[in-house]
Amino acid sequence: MFHSALQENFSNTPLDKQRWPELRWLDLRKLALNFINPKLENLTSVYYFSAPILWKPAKAAKHKEYMNALRTVGVEVILGQFKEKDRSCPLCKQQYKAHEEKETDINIAISILSDALQDKFDTALILSGDSDLAPVISKMKMLFPTKKIGIILPPYQYGAELTAKADYVKKIHKSNLRKSLLPHTVSYLGGLINAPADWLPPV
Repeated sequence: MFHSALQENFSNTPLDKQRWPELRWLDLRKLALNFINPKLENLTSVYYFSAPILWKPAKAAKHKEYMNALRTVGVEVILGQFKEKDRSCPLCKQQYKAHEEKETDINIAISILSDALQDKFDTALILSGDSDLAPVISKMKMLFPTKKIGIILPPYQYGAELTAKADYVKKIHKSNLRKSLLPHTVSYLGGLINAPADWLPPV
C-alpha cells in the first residue's frame, strides 16, 4: 500500500505525479469499512503488518507514532523485521548493504489460518497485491471451503496470481483514502500523537 500509492515522488514521470504521499495518516479500520456491506457484514478485526526501519531513525520515529495512532482505533499491529543483506551492483560490481523485509508474509499467513481455525471470520479481506500470499489463500480455501477471501488491491497494483484465487476483488481509489484519514491529533496512553506535517493533505 505504502509503495504503490503513498510513497514520496521519486521522479517527474506522470505515474509518480499521481501518487499521494500526503494521505499516509490512514485509519485502516475506516478504510476497511469502505469495502464491506454494513447491512450484511460486521468488521471484527483489523491487522496491520509491517516492519520498523530501524536504520533510518527519523522515519522509524514517524512509523512508531503511526502504529500507536492505529492502536487507538483498535488496529492490531503485528511486526516483522528487516534483515541486512549483501548485494552487488550488476553494472559497477560494487558490493553494498541492502535491507529485506522478513516475516511479514509468514505473519499474514499465520493470522489468516489461525483466525479461520478459531472461526473468527466468514470472509477475510486482504489488502495487498503481493503474489507471495497466493499459497496461503489456496491452503485456507482447501481447509475451510465455506470461508471466503476478498482481495482489496492498492492503487497501481494488479496482483494477478492473488486475485485469481480470491472470491472477489475490489480496488482502492484516492477517494477511499481521502475519507479514511485519522484525526490530525489522537490521544494515546495519556499523551497526544500529532500527525507528521508531511503526512497530511495541504490545507
